[in-house]
Amino acid sequence: MRRPKNDLNDLTGKEWIKFTRTWFVCDSPRYWRNKPTELHPARFPEEMVADFLRFFTKRGGAVLDPFAGSGATLVACAENERVGVGVELSARYAKVAADRASNLLVPQFVIRRDARGIGAADFWRRRRARMEEAGIVFRRGLPQFDFVITSPPYWRMLRTSRGGVFSKHKQRAARGLDTAYSASPTDLGNIRDYGEFIKALTGVFRAVRRCLKPGKYLVVVVQNLRDPEGEVRMLAWDLARAMARSGWQFQGERIWCQNTKPLGIWGYPKIFVPNYHHHYCLIFRKRRKRS
Repeated sequence: MRRPKNDLNDLTGKEWIKFTRTWFVCDSPRYWRNKPTELHPARFPEEMVADFLRFFTKRGGAVLDPFAGSGATLVACAENERVGVGVELSARYAKVAADRASNLLVPQFVIRRDARGIGAADFWRRRRARMEEAGIVFRRGLPQFDFVITSPPYWRMLRTSRGGVFSKHKQRAARGLDTAYSASPTDLGNIRDYGEFIKALTGVFRAVRRCLKPGKYLVVVVQNLRDPEGEVRMLAWDLARAMARSGWQFQGERIWCQNTKPLGIWGYPKIFVPNYHHHYCLIFRKRRKRS
């Protein structure tokens, strides 16, 4: 029997259906010699990114990560024969990502700039020639990607007290590791007002949409969180609603579960406070233009 044409990826039907389960466990962050990536306080596993790449792109596809951090997306792209572009505001993390990208066989690009400028042709001008050499197509001065995956700041979560226990956050501080992305006023993680944060983040993805091919997908990895006043902010769903209003088509979610993350005794013995060991991988699609 002849297989139907698969325009999205290189998977078989059996591989396709396995990916569509709405939850998965991934607990394999890798660290290089001297652990340079451990400097980053909130990184996601390359193995997780690889699964999404294999589903939402074909070999040779172009991938964007507008909050690139220490470069997990770029490593996953290179290992799976995709060309990746990472945008990172922090000079420190951009250098880590660039150092990692320099050792990879498939071309990868790191751009140290504010992701809010992604939708402007000037943002890309200096890198355009090299990106086109790597096979990335430009239209009206903007690169056209096959897929976008990223994990933006979870609002001010990294600047929030973790209570009285010796949490992972406090352990990092004791070891002299970063506990927040930066002190920059342009860092979205430093926006104090929650509504303004959602608005700014949605603005980044509105700009990103200009650089994504019609019919292609965006995955945003986020988590709900508890603010210092004890109110649970439904970041995943607030963002999903805002994104839908801005023109993105919400396709559903996959829940990333962490099974080896240590437990903290947060609310004991007075109030229920959950250990958040899962993240929402929100999946959006850029609608095709009607003919």
